[in-house]
Amino acid sequence: MRYPVEQKAETHQRIIDAAARSFREHGSEGQGIASLMKDLGLTHGGFYRHFESKADLYVDAITRGLDRSGEEMVAVAKAAPKGKELRAIIEHYLSAQHVEHAGDGCVIAALAPEIGRQPQAVRSSINAAMKTYMSHLLAFLPGSSVVEKRSNFLILFPGMAGVLMTARMMTDPAAREEMLAGARRFYIDAFSREGA
Repeated sequence: MRYPVEQKAETHQRIIDAAARSFREHGSEGQGIASLMKDLGLTHGGFYRHFESKADLYVDAITRGLDRSGEEMVAVAKAAPKGKELRAIIEHYLSAQHVEHAGDGCVIAALAPEIGRQPQAVRSSINAAMKTYMSHLLAFLPGSSVVEKRSNFLILFPGMAGVLMTARMMTDPAAREEMLAGARRFYIDAFSREGA
């Protein structure tokens, strides 16, 4: 049975969206392709009408996750009062809600070690998506040049991702919140133009 082009494109996007969430929640091996497709009401064989391989889906899903995270951070910044955009991003990123909802959160915090073990071609594609993610957020970083802003991004965001990864390991909610609050204060003081 042949499907209209629009329906195929819509199904393709549904698969990518579901995989982006699943990979962030469970890692790339946590849910197999057959299970992912079944959850979407699709057949395992139908996967290959959309993707050459799982690696292709992985790159598309990680790219989608980075795009969505970037859009969310930009929206948070734009909703903040003038001069408090980066503070709002830091507070949003280092929140208990972000810790508890990995499937909707930062790809880097959820998958950086796994991405680092992927083949070179996969990492190169994901690195291109990460550069796009960074470019959307540079406007909110301190620095008098793109080089300075980029340098600040490359310290701030991986640092916050590390805090988020560690917070997700913690079982004591009070200790987790203490860690998040301390990290928020540190990064706001270090990077936000308006300070604490």
